[in-house]
Amino acid sequence: MRYRDAGVDVSRADAIKDEVIREIRSTWGADVVPLAGGFAGVMRFPGSPGLLAATMDGVGTKLHVAAMAASVPGESAARRIADAAADLVYHGANDLLVHGARPLAFLDYVAQARLEPEHVLAAVRGLSRACREVGAALLGGETAEMPDTYLPGVADVAGCMLGVVAPERLLDGSRARAGDQVLGLASNGLHTNGFSLARRVLAASDVPLDAVLPGGAGERLLDALLAPHRWYGPALEPLLAHGRIRALAHVTGGGIAGNLVRVLPVGLRARVRAGSWPRPAVFRWLQESGDVPEDDARSALNLGVGMVAVVAPQDAAGLAHALEAAGERVWPIGELAAGERGVDWIGS
Repeated sequence: MRYRDAGVDVSRADAIKDEVIREIRSTWGADVVPLAGGFAGVMRFPGSPGLLAATMDGVGTKLHVAAMAASVPGESAARRIADAAADLVYHGANDLLVHGARPLAFLDYVAQARLEPEHVLAAVRGLSRACREVGAALLGGETAEMPDTYLPGVADVAGCMLGVVAPERLLDGSRARAGDQVLGLASNGLHTNGFSLARRVLAASDVPLDAVLPGGAGERLLDALLAPHRWYGPALEPLLAHGRIRALAHVTGGGIAGNLVRVLPVGLRARVRAGSWPRPAVFRWLQESGDVPEDDARSALNLGVGMVAVVAPQDAAGLAHALEAAGERVWPIGELAAGERGVDWIGS
């Protein structure tokens, strides 16, 4: 089973993005700071010495799995929707973090074919809880009822995260050098990407959501699929403040390689060592149950690494220790070398 079989054609989406980016950049004036492959847009804010950073995303089809929780005895779809909505805030905050920006404010969009008050309130409660955690104000947003646009019972939650960063603290990957080490920080699971593929595998497997995940140390499949998107700020912000990180990549759609390449300067190539970290049980189950080829798994899923840090080789061991002391699981997963800009997977 490939990602395109689940209705997501990454190559087609990339081709569309190229055209979209050209149109977007036609609006840029001198105040915009261009970031090649940036996770957020950054621009000078009139009257402020700092830079404004902004990023936009949606929870996606993880919300479908959250709604399916209603079929599991003792589960609440509303609670799971709240948790999935919180994931959106963590996702946006991480996208700012990779550029050294701190979250400032969030705007949300919640829509259904017919608004279900319990689900709408649950989504907003999840958003507000996560905003308090990352230090952002939930300024407001839009709630829409559109029966001809959405399927009955389906919720859509999207949002824009705004942040600020001092110009001298802006992280754009330009400090990366050949010989730098690549550290992988553990994810909780799928986070908020790859759910179209995961749902397809789940449907084909006919395994109930409350079944015990094979190899998952007693964890239920539902809990593994809906594990929260991690917020890496508490561990990484102190290191960013001291300039000890050369580049960061938030591993979302596109997998490790598709996101790491976004912060590589021209003339640098990354080598990622497959098998240098333990692949969590939920990814093994998805690949085995869906007969998912390795290349599709690598491009659709984070495979257990939710954030990647590029650091000087002499700092790698010390920074890994500092991150572990802050509660992270960290692995040395690769290095940078001179070459054509890109990412290679080494080993099987």
